[in-house]
Amino acid sequence: MLESKSEELKKALEKSMSKENIQEKLMEEKLKQDQLNQQEKQKQKRIFYILITIFTLIIISLSAYLLNTNENSQIAKEDTNKKPQKEVTKNINSTKQIKDIQKDTTKPIIKEKIITKEVIVEKKVPLSNENFKEFFNTKKFNLAKCYNYKTFEYMPTTACKENLSTFLAKNKKAIRLEVIGVISKDDIKEASKLSKDEKIQEYILRGVARDRVVEASWLIKEINEDKNIVITPVNYYIKSKENNKGIVLRAYY
Repeated sequence: MLESKSEELKKALEKSMSKENIQEKLMEEKLKQDQLNQQEKQKQKRIFYILITIFTLIIISLSAYLLNTNENSQIAKEDTNKKPQKEVTKNINSTKQIKDIQKDTTKPIIKEKIITKEVIVEKKVPLSNENFKEFFNTKKFNLAKCYNYKTFEYMPTTACKENLSTFLAKNKKAIRLEVIGVISKDDIKEASKLSKDEKIQEYILRGVARDRVVEASWLIKEINEDKNIVITPVNYYIKSKENNKGIVLRAYY
């Protein structure tokens, strides 16, 4: 009896377990189906929104095209309406011009000469550290010569003083003055008499040229009104081929 009851209980339990499994499976399938349905609905919504946006863009582009065509047609109409009016005014003006020309033929023709004068404006460029080299190394200059010195003489003569005074009066706007000594053949002969050594002869000639430059520089400062004028003596002298002796003055611009 006990064995028969236990078997019945086992069968009943097996039946109950199978029902529960079946219910769980059914629930899982329902959930999966619901998820699929939601995904399908979302896809349909997206497609619907895309179609709506495409449709609105098409409508906007069509409306803009229609507006442009209407405006162009209106402008063309206005131009066609204006053209004949312009032609009429041109004809009227042309007839007036012909009448004026006929009237003017009786009047004498007067020719006017217009003379234009060139105005030269001086531009003042201030001297600074940046453009000092450009001013100092300029190659534009005026030249004065004092060649009436005697052999080994270093003091300027009266004729040289007059020449320098007129030259400085004409070159007041010079940036700087440069004084160069000039040595003649007579000076070289006199130096060779004093010494047979070529080095000593060179020292003698340099000394004579330097004294001529120094004395001429002092004379320039006395003659010139601007006491702050820049005088730049040089460390060389010029050997004259034509037996000239004295100084050369350059006024640079």
